[in-house]
Amino acid sequence: MTKMMSLTKYEHQILPKLRDQLNQAESVEDVKKFFIGTIQELFSLATDGNVTAAYEDISLLPGQEPFYSLAPQLTDNVAIKALADSDLKAVLARLAEQAANRYKHLAKNNTKTNLKIKNH
Repeated sequence: MTKMMSLTKYEHQILPKLRDQLNQAESVEDVKKFFIGTIQELFSLATDGNVTAAYEDISLLPGQEPFYSLAPQLTDNVAIKALADSDLKAVLARLAEQAANRYKHLAKNNTKTNLKIKNH
């Protein structure tokens, strides 16, 4: 049996910041930006700075599980492949689910928000 590396400690480091950002997000674009920035930080922490994920390599997909997508050039990276025996997918799924929930909430209430802005 192989030993599984855990990235949960990094998740616990970045999760409070992501939650704060999601709570302050005013648009679905804010949610995407905060989620992608958090995943970039996770990859940097998990690989000791060896992976710098491009903004375009990470996508939030609120309409379908697992709620995120990674570009092939990112998943083919040697340092990311080294995390194959870790809980990376589970950590990404949990972070993406939180962002997707906030995205859906803001998308649903977008018309109310726009009306408030126009009336001021």
